[in-house]
Amino acid sequence: MHKQTFFNVSENQYYMKSISELKQKTLSAYADEWLMLQSINSNDCYLWNLISKEKIQLPPLPAKCDILKCLLSAPPQDSECQVIFQIKETETTLDDDDTNEDEDEDDNTDEDSNEDEDVNSDGAENDDDDEEVNRLTFYFCKPGYNEEFHKQDVQSIIGDSRLGIWTVFKKKIYILIGMQDILICLDLNNDSGRITATPMAKESPDLSRKYSDHPWYNDYIIQSSSKDMLLYVHLISNGRKYGMPYHFRVLQFDFVRKRWMKVESIGEIAIFISSHMHAGTTCSTKGTNLNKESIYFTYSRYLYVYDLITHSISLSLPCPHVSKRKGHHMHWLTLNE
Repeated sequence: MHKQTFFNVSENQYYMKSISELKQKTLSAYADEWLMLQSINSNDCYLWNLISKEKIQLPPLPAKCDILKCLLSAPPQDSECQVIFQIKETETTLDDDDTNEDEDEDDNTDEDSNEDEDVNSDGAENDDDDEEVNRLTFYFCKPGYNEEFHKQDVQSIIGDSRLGIWTVFKKKIYILIGMQDILICLDLNNDSGRITATPMAKESPDLSRKYSDHPWYNDYIIQSSSKDMLLYVHLISNGRKYGMPYHFRVLQFDFVRKRWMKVESIGEIAIFISSHMHAGTTCSTKGTNLNKESIYFTYSRYLYVYDLITHSISLSLPCPHVSKRKGHHMHWLTLNE
């Protein structure tokens, strides 16, 4: 709300800041030093550069809608930069009786006025029969270029409104859909204002049944630009109330075979996952103090490091001043110095 804490993992040092632009904002997505910020009091969204302080206002979003997720494909100076939102809009639909009544009104004559009064007197009761329908819609635009968002109904694009996790890979949007978590690629055409979906795989990620009896887990798809890989990270939890992460599995998508393959080693990179945003990033460990073959994540105030080779977990308390209360919003950023 008022202060922000930045922890440099490689230097093992934290910095407390009071950046006015970040006050009463939530971070939805980022690309390089460009942050997608949203007001906590409205759906006002814009891009803000953490280094240059430059700001790019986005077109207005509907005042009454729920912003579920957001992605930024590239920094604004990139010709392929686009921002896309998953928006849940609520629509009120009339039941069949209401629809029929509306159609019959055109055929009514003056002698039916008494009947009209009866219908109107029951209006409150008919309102109870109206249904609210949640519609999932993609809103997208090119920041600084479009004056309004393009929008398209999700169902019309992919034939399924059950959307899972998504990420940016090579400036394209990849998302898992349906009960089987099938990977598709979304192509955003800013000129036509249309989105096309291309299926990338015919089957879901094949996870071992060894941990199938655990009811709590989280999944992430993450791009690794340093190794040109699209990764699927499966986090399994245990302990009291199944809240403590304790095991990970990592898969890589094979674009030739069109399937997910188990990864035994990720080499000299580290994976960082953010539970709050259901997102993540990677970073090369060369020339840094970061642990290779590792996954960094947080739980409560603690920073954990999971070793993919030894399956061991270490923890530390990077920022002791952070409150113990729940509700912290933590984001991983890879910033150039």
